[in-house]
Amino acid sequence: MTADKGKVMLIAGGSGSIGSAIAREAQTQGWTVAIHGRCADKVNALASQLGVTGPVEGFVADIREGDAAQALVAEVAEQFGRIDAVIDCTACGPVGITGLFAETEPNAFGAFLDQSVGWLERLAHAAYPHLVQDGGTLISFASDAGVFAAPRQTLIGAARAAAIGFIRNFALEAARHGVRAHCISPSFVEGSESAGRMGSERMAKAASRASLGLPSAKDIAPLAVFLCGEGAQKITGQVISINGGLHA
Repeated sequence: MTADKGKVMLIAGGSGSIGSAIAREAQTQGWTVAIHGRCADKVNALASQLGVTGPVEGFVADIREGDAAQALVAEVAEQFGRIDAVIDCTACGPVGITGLFAETEPNAFGAFLDQSVGWLERLAHAAYPHLVQDGGTLISFASDAGVFAAPRQTLIGAARAAAIGFIRNFALEAARHGVRAHCISPSFVEGSESAGRMGSERMAKAASRASLGLPSAKDIAPLAVFLCGEGAQKITGQVISINGGLHA
């Protein structure tokens, strides 16, 4: 029997490459997994695939809707009776927030912040009453853009830095209730949806600078699951960059 047998992990954005890798890793550690995504077909296909190896359920919600976080958490809690860990892997944003800052679209700024930082805050607020029950964990995926300055990342960097600031302050406050919180900030992740958007040339340049090699989703998943488990009970408020040596 594994240490986390029977505990429930909600993975928001769990149908993506990183989220699905975390779900698989969590299953090996005995977690019951709740996978969230926006596309019902994608969520259901993954839940069906993982269902042969452990308890899993799919949940569909559009994070662009203001009450999505509260509804998602309530549905998962009703289904399983508890939530012990919440991992936010969602990656969403409107057109007009990438590229050179002077060429971005101001009308998209507010929506992007709400779909990134606002969503995370609402998710944490909804999950908090469940996490305090047995000393749970909240993990947010940001990116190295929130830690290291880079061209064409002004708005992304601002949003990710805000997420990091929220997690660090949340962790300090939530520790009094036995709740832990961390931020995992990958840079370039091989085989991910973001890698496809960046293009092969940009990924190749990053790989040439990463002395340890660029990480894949499978490299990231074990850390996320460990931070939610019993072995990390005294660790909180950490911002961990996984970049293969790309940034020191």
